[in-house]
Amino acid sequence: MRKGLFLIAIAFFLFSCKESSVNPPKSYIYVAHTRLNTNDSVYHKVYDIDFSTYDMTLLGGDLALSSFSGKTITPHLDSIFDFKSPTTLWSVGNHDNTSDKKFYATTLKKKYHAYQKDDVTFITLNSQDSLSSIVGGQKDFLFSVLDTIQTRSVLLMSHKLIFMNDHPILDARIAKVCNANKGECYHCHNVNNFYQDIYPKLLEVKNRGIQVLWVGGDLGYKTSEFEYVDDQGIVFLGNGFWFPKDWNKALIFSKATEEQLSYKFVHIDSLLKNQGSK
Repeated sequence: MRKGLFLIAIAFFLFSCKESSVNPPKSYIYVAHTRLNTNDSVYHKVYDIDFSTYDMTLLGGDLALSSFSGKTITPHLDSIFDFKSPTTLWSVGNHDNTSDKKFYATTLKKKYHAYQKDDVTFITLNSQDSLSSIVGGQKDFLFSVLDTIQTRSVLLMSHKLIFMNDHPILDARIAKVCNANKGECYHCHNVNNFYQDIYPKLLEVKNRGIQVLWVGGDLGYKTSEFEYVDDQGIVFLGNGFWFPKDWNKALIFSKATEEQLSYKFVHIDSLLKNQGSK
């Protein structure tokens, strides 16, 4: 009897190992604020990341000083990030300003859209519209997606960390965390409708048993990473580079079968193909 149970345990262990090797966790890389103070290239270490090794490339905005100006920078960015790939998602920042038509021609995506993969719903939002508020057609779109989500997790992406404004704890941290301070301008952290309109809908989704994460890309000057999990279990993240700094980290999401998304901040040097490029 004991021998039989032992053999069953061994068989189960071997089967589990086989399943794990056949279905390794999915991996998604998030990078943001790759821009320089010139418009001819991006942060040099980005060139030595092999984005093809990740199942998704998630871009938090401000990719170049002016990502759609002139004739060369946009194709250059495309050669790095492969904009037209369905697994490259881009939440535009204030340095990525362009028309909806030109953005679609470049990426084959709208500035706000949803994509589903690996039991995760990815929602890309345009926080530059309406000075940080999510309103009009974009709000209707967002609510429609959130009302019909069937996946285990949802990851929302915006450039600005609009979830910090008017939060009882996070609002005071904007000046210490985000690249832009509070104010009324195109690049500022403006007064917005996040807690009035958006957060209650996120809470509905969380209460249906779905993991909710939101990530913003307006970081880099003061820190490269931000994490806050509120008392309802909703995860708020921020990430970004600033080329003169040595603290730059990317945000790596992992998704194992039948599991929720996990994440970690990883120093960019550990991601480089050529360690000599440090």
